[in-house]
Amino acid sequence: MNSNKTNDPMSEMVTVQLPRATGREENYVFVGLNGKGYKVMRGVPVRVPRPVADILREAENQRRRQAEFIRQQQEAASRSAVSAGL
Repeated sequence: MNSNKTNDPMSEMVTVQLPRATGREENYVFVGLNGKGYKVMRGVPVRVPRPVADILREAENQRRRQAEFIRQQQEAASRSAVSAGL
């Protein structure tokens, strides 16, 4: 088994910067990975292991897909209401 740290994805650090918190959001995002927790501050550059950055990126992608789905559902409901004369 190769114990070379360069093959460990957790050893590769990358910089992320999350948007500042708005409204009632926390000023950090918590990411749990393999039993370890990371508090990633919003609005400032933060170095995190690449897998943590990947989780943050996927969470943002999911948020965007959810927002788009909700927008489409609202438009469809609005069109239905108009066609029903409501």
